[in-house]
Amino acid sequence: MIRFLHTADLHLSQKEKEYSLSVLQEIVSAAREEECTHILFCGDLFDRNNDIAALKEDVKTILKKFPGKILYIPGNHEELGLPEGTYPISADLSPMSYPQKGESYKLWTEEIGGVDAEFFGFPFNRNLDYSNIQFNEKKVQYRIALLHGTETKLVEYLGPSPEEADSILDSKPFLEAKFDYLALGHIHSERSERSASLLKAYPGSPRVVSSGEFGPRTVNIVSLGKNGAPVVAKRILSSAGEYKEFSLSATLTGEVPDLSKIQALVSEKDSVRIKVGGIVEDEHTVVEILERFSKTLVCRKIETKTNDLRTSSALIDNPVAKIFYEKLMFKKEHWNSPDVPDWNEILVLGLEQIEENAGKN
Repeated sequence: MIRFLHTADLHLSQKEKEYSLSVLQEIVSAAREEECTHILFCGDLFDRNNDIAALKEDVKTILKKFPGKILYIPGNHEELGLPEGTYPISADLSPMSYPQKGESYKLWTEEIGGVDAEFFGFPFNRNLDYSNIQFNEKKVQYRIALLHGTETKLVEYLGPSPEEADSILDSKPFLEAKFDYLALGHIHSERSERSASLLKAYPGSPRVVSSGEFGPRTVNIVSLGKNGAPVVAKRILSSAGEYKEFSLSATLTGEVPDLSKIQALVSEKDSVRIKVGGIVEDEHTVVEILERFSKTLVCRKIETKTNDLRTSSALIDNPVAKIFYEKLMFKKEHWNSPDVPDWNEILVLGLEQIEENAGKN
């Protein structure tokens, strides 16, 4: 049996060296535990071209712990920092095998335990027309392609990042050439689709690279048996953590009541964004509370946003709001009933209604 671990978009970087290399170590460990014969890195293994020279020795040391073969294609990020048209790989990145400068693709042929397969590795190319490639007649059980780009049937929305519209892939030539599995990279969220006998799959980035990449980070474990189609299983990488976002409301006095609940919902590996909104008397109070909380929260990275905060003083500059505020405060001061209403909630709702209807006839 041939079994490979399919991953892409690890974005190893000097800025996040310890974190990104720890995920690479888990990828290699996972491949060993799953008894994989191959690891496929389908582009953007490095975040920028200068990260290759800076991290190559660490990467090679980690990869040498894998006893099987490692196939790699450069993606668009390996080109970053280079003049346009420059081939991104000039360093020795063994034990990985990859297309060399001038090769439109590299072919690897494997036979293990009575199962044979062809692996075609295509380096990232914005202008490559896959329909012009002449594939020989298929004489093996499996054909696998390593590709980096946007398969439009799997990615409906091409934006807002220009990267999503970069290197459009057409899977039709691969379907006609009887490929069985397209090992895709470039899109950071996991997705897959079967077209007849062809399975097209993005495993998603194996670590949190950018904000908004929700959910566990995974790799694909793909098994090729003597009979049948590729069998795909997901494996979660615990060292990658998750991206988690919390939207909270501040009270008029600047307190954020639900802030204390977050610690129980995150791990030390997680990337966290906290967004706080609402109407407050002084937004600096909220900022100070968030700064203190950020120092105590145990996580990999934390970001706080207060863009949705509004100050009550700014709203009360509205004449109608000012009258509403003064009357509400008078009523609060002279309230005698034991059933005390939530004055803060009444104030916020009232000011929001006044703001919403401002300028309307």
